[in-house]
Formats: sequence, C-alpha cells, structure tokens
Amino acid sequence: MDIEEQPSLREIKRQKTLEAIEDNATRLILERGFDNVTIEDICAEAGISKRTFFNYVESKESVAIGHTVKLPTDEEREGFLATRHENIIDTVFDLVINLFGNHDNSKSGVAGDIMRRRKEIRVKHPELAVQHFARFHQAREGLEHLIVEYFEKWPGSQHLDESADREAIAIVGLLISVMLQGSREWHDMPQGTQADFQACCRKAIKNTFLLRGGFSE
Repeated sequence: MDIEEQPSLREIKRQKTLEAIEDNATRLILERGFDNVTIEDICAEAGISKRTFFNYVESKESVAIGHTVKLPTDEEREGFLATRHENIIDTVFDLVINLFGNHDNSKSGVAGDIMRRRKEIRVKHPELAVQHFARFHQAREGLEHLIVEYFEKWPGSQHLDESADREAIAIVGLLISVMLQGSREWHDMPQGTQADFQACCRKAIKNTFLLRGGFSE
C-alpha cells in the first residue's frame, strides 16, 4: 500500500511564510486601500525581511491578486497532443480554465480568507484586475502555439477554412471572452467554488452561440 509522501519541514516552513505574506498583505490592503499599504508594512506584519518578501512573491500587485497564470504542464501538453479530440473547443476550455487559476471561495481557514479577500480586492481595485488579465494574455500565445502543434499532428482536425494559426487564435479568443463573462457572474457569488466558475463560463459559451443567430454576415 502506497504511503502518501508528507511535506518536509522546510516545505512546511515555506508554505507558512507564504501564507503569512498573503494573509497580512490582503488584510492590510482591504483595511487601508492598495495605495496606502507599502511592502514594508506587509513585511512588518508578517515578521519577515523585504528580501524574504521578494523571495516568495514578485510584487505587491501579485500578492494582492495571487498567481494569475498557470500554463499547461509538460504532462498536460503531452496528453493534449496524444489524442485526437472530438470537440477541440471543449478540450481547450479545460486548459483555459487552468490559466485563470483557482476560483474557490468556499475554503475554510486562512486559505479561504485569502481567496475571499482577493476577490474583494479585485472588485475594489479594478486596475489590478486589468493587470490580472494582461498577464493572462501573455500566456495566450503559448496556448495558441500548442493548438497549432495539435493541428499539425492531426491533419484534418480543423473546422475552419483558415490556416492553423488563425483557427488557434479564434479558439483561444472565443474562450478568453467567455472566461471574462463567466468571471463577472462568478464574482457575484459570495461562496463561489471552482465548479461554479466553470459552470458560469460554460453558460457564457452557450450564450455566445445563441447570439450567433443575430449576427449579420
């Protein structure tokens, strides 16, 4: 019987330090406002040095809204390319969901508090949400290249009478749009889970296709 590997004491300490940074940063930002909180304030509350802060997070903005981009792992890329997919949009949907990160406000404890605060911070400071999506768009190109690679490996799998590049751009562009729509609906849910976020995004896809009939070519 396999025994689940336990994190080392060093890893536990790292997790605790990161949690302290995120916990105090999000709390202070909600209490005082983003512009009224310095990195030094966060370090003082978390009991760490400024050097330690930057060993764990890249900026005040990133600790306020969290890690916003999660590219497919090598294993996920290999799995995506290994199989011909019946519905390419449905499969890429799952990859794009991962790019948007975790959307689960139902967690308890400090981790749940941090998630809920970050959600509130994005509402109160929409300029940070813009940065959130700017980072996502930087990752979009990598996903488009992955889809092109898929089309090249599986000839005849395209749906549009366009180049592989153009179809990849169209697929990712469509899914980014529905993620933005779904994210807005999810933000109105006080205890929204990751499953709720996915459901909101799938609803946005359906609405997009329903509206297609009203478009004049």
